[in-house]
Amino acid sequence: MAQPPEPTGRRELFGGAITVDLPTRLVDVSDFRPVPDNQEVWTDADRDESIIVELLERVDVGPSDAEGAAAWFFRDLAAVNDASVESGLSRISRTTVMTGDEHLPSLNGPFAHASMCVGTQTVAKGRDGDDKRNDVEVVVVNVRLPQVRTDVLVTLNRTTRVAPGSSADAPRAGEEIESAAATATRVAATLRIQDWSLFG
Repeated sequence: MAQPPEPTGRRELFGGAITVDLPTRLVDVSDFRPVPDNQEVWTDADRDESIIVELLERVDVGPSDAEGAAAWFFRDLAAVNDASVESGLSRISRTTVMTGDEHLPSLNGPFAHASMCVGTQTVAKGRDGDDKRNDVEVVVVNVRLPQVRTDVLVTLNRTTRVAPGSSADAPRAGEEIESAAATATRVAATLRIQDWSLFG
């Protein structure tokens, strides 16, 4: 049985240039540690879960762009996490091409493609070794904005299994929340650009 949507609140990102609705249980990471200027990071430390909104210079992903670039970004993240898809440590469950009216009703202005990739990555946290890899559900939403040569990424990381001795926090027992894909889909649906000068 699907869990009901959890409470959300409107958040201003990048000085208010972008707004989005995020689960109220998430806190702004920049309140307690530095975050790169091109990222907004929100976390629920008790669940070892995060949502990252990131602005990147548009990437040429070749033929995969037609099917949705989110899978390309998922594979790139997996490689950065030393858990490439080719190694078997990461797996793509599904990809979805997202349309404006259905999936991104709040996104104002033209965009070329939007897509979502859902999968798992088996990764070590911080300085933990290979013997302490945790299973993490990863959802990547990519919105391509060619008119400002920018890729917008919304990445949700949710730990689902913690290895013995890992420094990650295990999910709280008995607490049920909606699926990571459902959360990411709802976040993407509220994405709105308030000030296009953010992109220069």
